[in-house]
Amino acid sequence: MSTNRKMTLVLIVAVIAAGLAGYLARQWDAGAPDAATPHAAATTRTPAEATAGPSPGPTSDKPSAWCAAAPNKFVEPRPKVELLFSTATWRSCTTKVNRSGAGKGGARYKVDAILPVFWSANPAVDALNSKLKSRIDEEVKGFLVAVDETGSDGAQGAEFTLSEQPRINQVGRLAVIQLTGEVYVGGNHGGVIDHWININTDTWTILDKDQILLPAARRTAGATRLASVIAPKIMGDSVSCTTDSETLLAGGQTPDGTVTPSSFEKKMEMGLQFGGELVVDFPPYYLFSYGCGIGRATLDLRDLSGLINPETVALATATVAPEVEPSPFRG
Repeated sequence: MSTNRKMTLVLIVAVIAAGLAGYLARQWDAGAPDAATPHAAATTRTPAEATAGPSPGPTSDKPSAWCAAAPNKFVEPRPKVELLFSTATWRSCTTKVNRSGAGKGGARYKVDAILPVFWSANPAVDALNSKLKSRIDEEVKGFLVAVDETGSDGAQGAEFTLSEQPRINQVGRLAVIQLTGEVYVGGNHGGVIDHWININTDTWTILDKDQILLPAARRTAGATRLASVIAPKIMGDSVSCTTDSETLLAGGQTPDGTVTPSSFEKKMEMGLQFGGELVVDFPPYYLFSYGCGIGRATLDLRDLSGLINPETVALATATVAPEVEPSPFRG
């Protein structure tokens, strides 16, 4: 494979991985776009479109189509939408998006992703589910563009893959999704998928960084303090994978463009966690070598006073009914 082709593939991986973090932020106010047009060479096995659609008007007794007909029970054979778990007020489900085929240049590919969806008596859930679905549609579309741009020389290599799995937790009055996986479109290794989505279940809206952090965190003094709290707790895949606040404030190992004291905040992925904690992730390469993996710090919300929004803290630490596991199928 030519040097130019290798550089192109590296850029494609970087664009796809970085685009995951930025896509939802661009969609909040724009609304959900139409579903991506299926790839011409794709074989769709269990598309999300077959099981996910607007609710006819959910009530506490009639579940939305997003979570199938009996979301509080396991059934055999399993429906295309499977229950993950339920709480006293909402249910979380998943549906698979599996596609495979070959691109225009002959490169083989496989998509193995899982779309998280929700049901609640609140009709706003349908709008949220549409945004979650649009996100994965856009992700698959970008992946297939990379497949099509690979010529016949790359078609002889390893199969291109996109895999993604969600973990959904109840955190106070929040539903928190952590999406992890990998995308490979050639080269020596693939890109890492690491994305958090924090959902206010009072309104069924997604909290962006500006709602999690206060404006003070983006100013010089606040960003400097935030870096000093985060840096000592960042750890990669081994004990040698550490960093310092100076590297954060400098814009990472290899600063790109104009750097301000809060530049590192744009690279952060943030997820609230049970027990009054905030998880902060940084992508591979940003702070240390690829072999170190994701840089992760787990912070006590009490250490972020004056930097984190008290309303978000109240949501994350609220005392609510406990999570209820799905009941087993008993015939």
